[in-house]
Amino acid sequence: MLSHPPGLVVEHARPWAYFPADWEQQGSWRDFTRHLEYIGMPRSRARGFTGSWLPVLRDTIDAGCVGVFLRMDGGLPDPPEMAVRLSRHEHDPALPAAQAVDEVLRAHLRSDDPRLAPPLIEPVPGSGVGAVRMRRQVGRRRWARVQEQVRWFVPVAGAVWVLSTSLTDYQGVVAANLRTIDELANGMRARMPVVEGPVVVLRPGVPGTDADPHRSAQNMAHCSLTIDREKREVTWVEDAFRRRRVHLPLGSGPGEVAGLLRATFPPIKAGSPQFHDSWRLMLIDADGRVLVRSALEPLRSLDTMWPVELLETSGLPVYDRRFTSTRQMEQAHPGAAPMWIFTGGLWMLTFWALLGAVLLLVVGGLLVGDPIWSDW
Repeated sequence: MLSHPPGLVVEHARPWAYFPADWEQQGSWRDFTRHLEYIGMPRSRARGFTGSWLPVLRDTIDAGCVGVFLRMDGGLPDPPEMAVRLSRHEHDPALPAAQAVDEVLRAHLRSDDPRLAPPLIEPVPGSGVGAVRMRRQVGRRRWARVQEQVRWFVPVAGAVWVLSTSLTDYQGVVAANLRTIDELANGMRARMPVVEGPVVVLRPGVPGTDADPHRSAQNMAHCSLTIDREKREVTWVEDAFRRRRVHLPLGSGPGEVAGLLRATFPPIKAGSPQFHDSWRLMLIDADGRVLVRSALEPLRSLDTMWPVELLETSGLPVYDRRFTSTRQMEQAHPGAAPMWIFTGGLWMLTFWALLGAVLLLVVGGLLVGDPIWSDW
């Protein structure tokens, strides 16, 4: 999963949902939760968001906040399990990253609250940019619930980004939540620079010989994505056998290309590990509707053909999402899987198998002149 705070890319697990500070002006809450599991009817999900998620968002977002990450493993309409505030602190570009982190850290150490214990400052496990973590406890009784204020300081993309949250639980249980947010902090990176010029042409990489070499050799050389900023037009040359050329307007209105989606999903949700995930690259409008999509490909070729870093050079928002079924993908992005009714899950497969058996009996009976209902 990818989220895009201003000037930043955050790679994170699917249960996280990112809301910018001005999310109510940018669009509906559904735009930021498309990838989450939806339980129940749309009306119950809307009530769940209004009753559980909206108060958390309004309590977490403040004046100096860039956005908020909410985590819910069960999906909507359950209330979020964690809320993490994201803020940005500028520094002199000539300043080393470690010194910039130290200055921001010192500013956050100033507190007149006598309840706060001395801070515990430690490096973030697995960080490749020198990120640090500061923990301060509020309660310290052995068997009482302990509140802990935690901040992560991540120097990336020319600034120090701060993740902050409060964790309240019995001592020892907080560690699991810390590891989860450590992964979120380690997923931060700078955006790839946008290719300059009025026209940007992107071509996919050619997968190895283990990913259908015949198809790759014939079609990959003809596939391309062209973005003409002067004419405000996007041209997509398909990577399928017909090599169809599609011209679409560039913009933020209905039917205009506003982003790129790398969608990963099981082609058939049959509850068996033998059905490996597949993927498609999709061009979507501002409402999430799919305007055009690439051919179905095995997951092992995704980062070779259309890596995120390549797509980011287009200047368009890039979304990387995994869906548990074609039905969920079609609900989140209409047009992504028009034939989801045949591949949307085990119950749909069972239904079509039973329907096929009934049709076989009826047609067979008519052909042999002894229909099944003749004995009734």
